[in-house]
Amino acid sequence: MADSNSNVVDNINNLNERKNFVCGVVEGFYGRPWTPEQRKDLFVKQQKWGMNCYLYAPKDDYKHRANWRELYTVEEAEHLTALITEARLHGVVFYYAISPGLDITYSSQKEVSALKRKLEQVAQLGCNAFAILFDDIDPEMSGADKEVFQSFAHAQVSVTNEVFTHLSQPRFMFCPTQYCSTRAVPNVHTSEYLNTIGQKLAPEIDIMWTGPKVISKVLSVEHIREVTEVMRRPPVIWDNLHANDYDQARLFLGPYCGRSPDLIPLLRGVVTNPNCEYGPNFIAIHTLAQWSRSSTLTSCDNNDAVSADIRLETEGDDVSDDCPTGLSPSTYHPRRALRMALQDWLVEFNRPVSAFGTIQQPQIPTPVPILPSVNTCMSLTSTTLATPGLPQPNINILAEAVQDTTFNPTMNPVMNSLVSENKVVVETAQEEGDTESTVSQDASSTSGVEPMDCNPSPATSPPHSEDSMMVENGESCPKGEENADEPSTPVIDNAQEEPSTTSKSSLTLPLESSLDNADELTVDDLQLLADLFYLPYEHGRQGISIMNEFNWLKINSHLVIDKKKNDVESKPEVQEWFDRAAKFDEVAKSVKRMANRLNKVKNRSLLYDVYPYVWDMNGVVSLLNSYVEWLALGQVSPLVSNYVHGNYTWFSKGWREVFMSGDQEPWIFRGGLTAELQRLIPVDASNDLFVYKAPEVPTRQTYVIRPYIPDDQEKLYRLVLRTSDDRRDGTTLYAAHPELPGDLTIGSYLEALKEEDTKDVIVMVVEDEWGDLVAYGTIACDAVKQSTREAEYREKIREKYPKVTREEGMMMTQSEELLLQLSCEPQAPPKVLVASQPAKITLCCHLSVTDESISKRLLTCMLASVRARGIFGGHCSVSIGEKQMLEMYSRHGFLEITTQSTTLYLGRSF
Repeated sequence: MADSNSNVVDNINNLNERKNFVCGVVEGFYGRPWTPEQRKDLFVKQQKWGMNCYLYAPKDDYKHRANWRELYTVEEAEHLTALITEARLHGVVFYYAISPGLDITYSSQKEVSALKRKLEQVAQLGCNAFAILFDDIDPEMSGADKEVFQSFAHAQVSVTNEVFTHLSQPRFMFCPTQYCSTRAVPNVHTSEYLNTIGQKLAPEIDIMWTGPKVISKVLSVEHIREVTEVMRRPPVIWDNLHANDYDQARLFLGPYCGRSPDLIPLLRGVVTNPNCEYGPNFIAIHTLAQWSRSSTLTSCDNNDAVSADIRLETEGDDVSDDCPTGLSPSTYHPRRALRMALQDWLVEFNRPVSAFGTIQQPQIPTPVPILPSVNTCMSLTSTTLATPGLPQPNINILAEAVQDTTFNPTMNPVMNSLVSENKVVVETAQEEGDTESTVSQDASSTSGVEPMDCNPSPATSPPHSEDSMMVENGESCPKGEENADEPSTPVIDNAQEEPSTTSKSSLTLPLESSLDNADELTVDDLQLLADLFYLPYEHGRQGISIMNEFNWLKINSHLVIDKKKNDVESKPEVQEWFDRAAKFDEVAKSVKRMANRLNKVKNRSLLYDVYPYVWDMNGVVSLLNSYVEWLALGQVSPLVSNYVHGNYTWFSKGWREVFMSGDQEPWIFRGGLTAELQRLIPVDASNDLFVYKAPEVPTRQTYVIRPYIPDDQEKLYRLVLRTSDDRRDGTTLYAAHPELPGDLTIGSYLEALKEEDTKDVIVMVVEDEWGDLVAYGTIACDAVKQSTREAEYREKIREKYPKVTREEGMMMTQSEELLLQLSCEPQAPPKVLVASQPAKITLCCHLSVTDESISKRLLTCMLASVRARGIFGGHCSVSIGEKQMLEMYSRHGFLEITTQSTTLYLGRSF
């Protein structure tokens, strides 16, 4: 009976604690702030989900940080008042935060008065909750401050307490400079700074904390108790779990996890600082709300290094979304919470919302030097920074990486999100007064640094301005009806629409049905989307499955090679390879299907937020599938296939463990799953080939990259004819001999492919959604041998065409010039070139393909294929004066090597 009464008392105490529990969102990331309309939409959702707090703290907003002293204009004040009022109407406490730490003089009464005046103005607008943030600043005081204050902590406490008292003690939060364990000097328990803050700061002021790290994988009960003891109050968790401002190639759509609901009674509150893009934050906020409402008495144990669902993801192949049975409805389980959030998010996609302007490309951060943080005890090298497309970090160094690193601060553009949210504010003529000018935000530069530490301004969310014209091109036009004045920027896909049964007799891939018959986005599509863009330290189940399956197909490709070489009856393991290749093809199609369905949703603003990420992921998965199709041909020599069999990145010894351990901050693993998949392609030096510009408007136009099959010959010859002259119609130029350009350009390659033992020639094509070929590429692993092969092929076909002789003083047509070329021996490449760049490479795209990523992905797949044969360098040739071809090869990483007669040779390593 006594135990029963004790439980009742505990439950009552828990309910009382929850009434005062702060749960909400902090707009505290670096980059383009959200718009007033998005913030108002957030307040509606927060009220619906039972959340009670919003913290206004956009790092790059005009008067929050860089120009914190300046008062708001009448127009700005009206917009801020509207936000405060809207929050109050929805039961959300609006915290106005200010960050004066960049340049404040703590001992200057003038500076303190300016801070009071600024917050007084906001208080007059109806705000009754405030926060002072001292994160991401130089911890050194000025000379004037050192004469007045005993320490940096004493200076901050003095100013904060004075402002708190001056404002009549409203609700108040404080963010310390040492805001996580890795920032604490020397550690949390013995930090003089933190102990001073805990002792001297007014006890009514809440202190913010991010956890063991800037981006903490896990928050444990023991850790929170230690922090509470030092700070002498429960902390408010500023949670960066879903923040992506440190790596604009990543988006986080996984559930709130790694924090047991048992923490709730031990905390003052939790506010999530999520993705820069507003729309994709639905899951982060929705699942946090579920977590805050869950029972602490029957909670699932997700307080370990990884939550229960993540452990299942990495320990088995079961991709079921079912939660463990027997869970109480009040029990929080991340996977169940994610599914519930996705069901509600689906409704959001079907809500009509317009998008203004064009899609903003996510900015892949530029690598900058890493400096040791205050608690670093080892030297760092450039190998501790992993950037999408760059060679993988040295795992031995990475495994010993320090607990925290910090980047050089950079000067970031600031924006005015209260009035002109799509404008960058640039200060000018400071000596003459506080004048200012505005420039387009697109002019802002970015570089990658960590959250809450001088991060750049990402340019991922579309601008929203009433003065902008809405640009929308979600539907693909029928062929031939495209507007010639508007670029066509397609989404690449490699799922072959109608594979030839004769050329792929052993590759039993299913025929693809029309993907446009079922246009409606589904919860399963969103589950796939979330799995591809999961969490900082975890990839989702389906993302892991893609990596595992591709790696298995790659390292077991010798099964296909042996079958083709020996021409024996298929063994069970060979059929298994083809079965798994078929399943991988289905996965690639499911990614394409998800991307196509996303392109048709009514919420165009939300689409614009996720589109660049989905577009890039779709292309990467397509590229992997193209490579699998090439492996299915069995043309790799077993003697040099170690680069096919080699393990990369995720499968390197220790890499996976380091990635998932949470011992390093996640910016060590740049690019997320997209970069991991890119690194699985065995092209070590092709970083530039993975840098693409996403389309400015969504489009469902797709292309297929695949190996050449015999049935393609007629279409391929027609493509060569169409591209034989960029300024005129090739069909007119070569009406008498339409096959002549094809015979001279690629005839010898196609002839070589007919030979069973040919393994040194690769031909790949790009097919549009109507079945026409729009690009092709060829590689001959041995350029000297190919030169001999071309000479033999010309000798073979000369009787097919009339002879032409050059007459003195007579002009020849281009067709006659080709006929004359047919009668000559092909020019052999320079020996010095072949010695270092032995492969001969040709790349050609029709002018209708305006998206450079198409040719880059085609080239990447070909280079990966030839590298698998033990070749690591190649060259191409262009005639002097072919400026367009020269520019294309140069953009794809080829450098000028030498000139011979009228031919310019370019080369690159891979």
